[in-house]
Amino acid sequence: MGIMKTMNNAELEKQIIERLENGGNKNDIILDLCENANMNWTQAEAMVEEVRAENQAHITLARSPLLVSIALIIFIGGTGIIVYSVYDLFVMYSVFRDLYAPTNPPGVAMGFLWYLFINGEGLLGMTILGTAMITGSLRGMEGVWTAIFEKLGIFQGTE
Repeated sequence: MGIMKTMNNAELEKQIIERLENGGNKNDIILDLCENANMNWTQAEAMVEEVRAENQAHITLARSPLLVSIALIIFIGGTGIIVYSVYDLFVMYSVFRDLYAPTNPPGVAMGFLWYLFINGEGLLGMTILGTAMITGSLRGMEGVWTAIFEKLGIFQGTE
């Protein structure tokens, strides 16, 4: 990009932080430092890594609005899928119980499990999908939640 001119370290750090906040490619930033700040690749890479490490929480929070909204949509979608599959399971059990319980009360549970095994294959898949969506959303947002908690002083990360 070539936007970094000869400047002092504070200005360089500010520029690096801004580019990292905007999702800039680390190698592009290093290349610009090499070309415009008279550094070799190792020096530039060390500087970018140092600035990134020192300002990780700030960079994460600057990028978090988009991440939080995407994660929230995925979390709500996963929850909706699980709620739908549990509701469908409940309806399936109610229908089975009403149809077969009067003729064979002790075998309702075992009969329902067999019926579910034969006719409810989509429910298991939907439940697994919903659980994976929720888990992935929470796991993917771990860094953002840590940065938010550190900024609020609730949780201090390990260094």
